Amino acid sequence: MHPAFNAIVDYAGLFPPAACGMDDAVSRFAAYRQSSDRAMLGRFVVGAGRLTELAEAVAALGPSAPTSEAPWGLSVVVGEDHAGALEAIAGLGMGGALRVEALEARVDTPAAVPVVAARLAGPWELFLEVPHLSDYTPLLEAIQAAGSQAKLRTGGVTAEAFPSALVVARFLATAVRLAVPFKATAGLHHPWRGHYPLTYEPEAPRAAMFGFVAVLVATAALRGGAAESVARAILEEEDPAAFAPAPGGWRWREMSFAAGELETARRLSFRGFGSCSFREPVDELTQEVGT
Repeated sequence: MHPAFNAIVDYAGLFPPAACGMDDAVSRFAAYRQSSDRAMLGRFVVGAGRLTELAEAVAALGPSAPTSEAPWGLSVVVGEDHAGALEAIAGLGMGGALRVEALEARVDTPAAVPVVAARLAGPWELFLEVPHLSDYTPLLEAIQAAGSQAKLRTGGVTAEAFPSALVVARFLATAVRLAVPFKATAGLHHPWRGHYPLTYEPEAPRAAMFGFVAVLVATAALRGGAAESVARAILEEEDPAAFAPAPGGWRWREMSFAAGELETARRLSFRGFGSCSFREPVDELTQEVGT
């Protein structure tokens, strides 16, 4: 697997459209950690209100349960009750087998950023989800000043939940310009753009979804000085053949990106994405390009 894809998928199986039960999600994550594609697996995403349930399910795993020597990294989604979330984290226990590495919370205005960042400060990364905007500069400037990271929702279970490519490209360009690392969530189950089912229900409606490879390549292009319009074109690309591994890196049409450029884009900008499926993005990537 290309190093640029290491730990890129935060497993969010508890969330729609998969909405797995806790025991199922925990068993799947344990199996993914033992799979040949485990390098792509990032953190286990869980709501703060389900941490006790998570600990109980993990304790029941037996021999495949995590240990303090090989802990599970968690990304905890925090709702309106910030104090309650911190109490739940403090009471997690598990002897270090479950390690909170990131928190995710929503902010709607620049003024809310320092307040939320101060409340949720701790020994973890803090990703602040922003709404879809025409101008991300004020919010991302506030996030940068707070020393936090950003989060963008790139889809959902309805067509209306997906922002336009213009909006996503503008977010990426602003984040790169302001040196704000970010993660994405929802609607990135596939490597590149295409029309896919919105849920796993039979005959579910379909909509255009963004691709995680395209987000990474667009981010690398912006870091290399490309215009926002180029990033938008990459995000809108629906021909899988336009993306391919190149010697030492990847390419999109006539543009090439060295391995180091992609790895830097991952480390300093696009930190990864949440997906309720791990196998879907991994299998499509490995089957279609063999990387």
